[in-house]
Amino acid sequence: MKKLILILCVCIILFAGAVYFLIPTSQKLAYQTVVSCTESGVSRQIINKEKWPLWWPGQIKNNSVYSYKSYEYNFKKILLNGIETTIGNKQDSVKGFLQFAYNGNDSTQFLYTSNYNFSANPFKKIVQYFQLKKIENNIENLLADIKKYFDNPENIYGLNILKQKVTESSMISLKHTFQHYPSTQEIYGMIQSVKEYIHTKGGEENDFPMFHVQVEEPTTYEVMVAIPTKIDLPSEDKFQLKKMVLGKILVAEVKGGIYSVMKGDEELTNYISDYKKISPAIPFQSLVTNRLLEADTTKWITKLYYPVFQ
Repeated sequence: MKKLILILCVCIILFAGAVYFLIPTSQKLAYQTVVSCTESGVSRQIINKEKWPLWWPGQIKNNSVYSYKSYEYNFKKILLNGIETTIGNKQDSVKGFLQFAYNGNDSTQFLYTSNYNFSANPFKKIVQYFQLKKIENNIENLLADIKKYFDNPENIYGLNILKQKVTESSMISLKHTFQHYPSTQEIYGMIQSVKEYIHTKGGEENDFPMFHVQVEEPTTYEVMVAIPTKIDLPSEDKFQLKKMVLGKILVAEVKGGIYSVMKGDEELTNYISDYKKISPAIPFQSLVTNRLLEADTTKWITKLYYPVFQ
């Protein structure tokens, strides 16, 4: 009996010694992934809490507690480059920092860092070790799902942005200044004037009407409409021949009313800024749907165009 107790004590001592030497008193965690999105694009999604439901791959329990695969992420503080957080379940938790950092002109690094302290009790220490492995696995899976979201530009900008080549450049334009944002009737009144001018000069329309509005002052809007033509037509009085540069142009389609189009314009401008594109000309809208004939704004289709050098 004494021999058995002695063997048991030796085993316990050996176990405690093994745990002591094999498992450190503390462990640093550092997991990272690189996403195909600019740092500024990521920043707008992270700093604005209203956008979190878009990129968070799990559930949202309340304003500060989010869950992902049975683990809760308690977000304490949002900083300019990341979020202080506590990850855990009923058994254990880890305090850390989920940050994002510049990784080149078109990519961003997500990095989770933490320093975990183990208990001095060898039995509790071994339990903590295996619990920590599960937390680490959860963090890795979370970063992988976050990467899937940020790798898709359509998730960031809400637009499918394509780069195309301008193949035809001739158009007749008309400008007018309003002391208010132009109504649909006013815009199409200008378009109709351009159509009539093209007809009187024997020209032929080559695409949908184009529209651009510039806010000069809080209550002053400079509006330009234009219609592409198959050949050059002469300028006359207020009707002017315009020529587009036969270069590259970014194109995105928006479905919805004026607010949706303005939001699309804003996001396309963000894209231009994020990727440091330089434009040789003003952006414009192509009014695919005749808004006078379609009263349901949810059915309006508008294409956004933004000329770029590359």
